[in-house]
Amino acid sequence: MPSIFRQTVAASLGLLALATTGLGAAETGGAEASSGSSDLAVLLQPTAASRPRRDQHGERPTPESLRDRLVVVSFVSVGCTIVCAVRTLDLDKLARALPEPLRGRVSFLALDTDPTGDDARDEAGRLRRFAEGLVGPTTPLRFLDADAAATAAIADRLRYPARALPEPPQTILVFDRRGQIAMTYGSDPLDAPRLRRDLAILDTFENGVGRPPRGTSEPAPTH
Repeated sequence: MPSIFRQTVAASLGLLALATTGLGAAETGGAEASSGSSDLAVLLQPTAASRPRRDQHGERPTPESLRDRLVVVSFVSVGCTIVCAVRTLDLDKLARALPEPLRGRVSFLALDTDPTGDDARDEAGRLRRFAEGLVGPTTPLRFLDADAAATAAIADRLRYPARALPEPPQTILVFDRRGQIAMTYGSDPLDAPRLRRDLAILDTFENGVGRPPRGTSEPAPTH
């Protein structure tokens, strides 16, 4: 019989491995994932031709800068519908409300899905204006730009129909402290209490979900 710990973690996390969405490198035309490449690294640069992403402040997040942090990824576009705007507002509220020290170990990234909507040279400025207008200049969310190749590659990996772009996918992805995909959620409406609980539990898996969490010698649940 599974232990109470295993039952609790499995029920609380509701792990949905993204084997079906294939965040790994594409078989053709994409960046070849090295043995040390994380799922998060592939998301940040899904093809060899993708330019490095930058946030609304002009800063570039990297797998190294996000190492040992949980990462919550959502998708936005400057012209997205009210549903997308509400989701972003809910994530901003959740990010601000996380208790310390958990707040300092979780990063929230919002990936743009409309890189051709305006002049690409002003992508950072466009995202900054959108972010500040929607959630304010002090938001913990980092809005990341994209190019057409990266957007198409991510949509393909998520099996999101290209015809639906630039309206962003409703999916929220959560990466563990080693940059591997741990959870995926449908996000409308956002179940903030559940996501908050899941992040607190996932944070105890210091070496990723495939290794025992802090305070137990049992292997992490795999189903």
